Amino acid sequence: MTTKNIVLIAAGVVIIGGIAVAVTRTPTKSATNEMSMPSSSISAQAPKDANSIVISNYKFDPTPLKVKKGTTVTWTNTDIAKHNIVTDDGQAAGGPSGPLFGKGETYSFTFNTVGMFAYHCSPHPYMHGAIEVTE
Repeated sequence: MTTKNIVLIAAGVVIIGGIAVAVTRTPTKSATNEMSMPSSSISAQAPKDANSIVISNYKFDPTPLKVKKGTTVTWTNTDIAKHNIVTDDGQAAGGPSGPLFGKGETYSFTFNTVGMFAYHCSPHPYMHGAIEVTE
């Protein structure tokens, strides 16, 4: 093997190692935003009650979730990808329609209408969930 080949191999190893570190590195900064709508919000805080849903591995858990009218449901994103919560029938149906939120952030929505609210993530339409709201 020539010196030139050894140098090229060494450079390749360094580049691949740098890419591996960059890909696996998790962000240290978490953005906090507030929605202008009074019934929904985004924050960097984890949910503190049973009315919470975790987004993990591109899935909502639990689903469906059954709550009473007036309950605030909080979704926490644990994926690296950004997700959002959008009611399948649109916001006119009284369900959530939130912005994208990143890893470690939460989105909350207060359900003031009785019914079944099927929802999905806009960038990942194969992600589905449901909230059943009772009196």
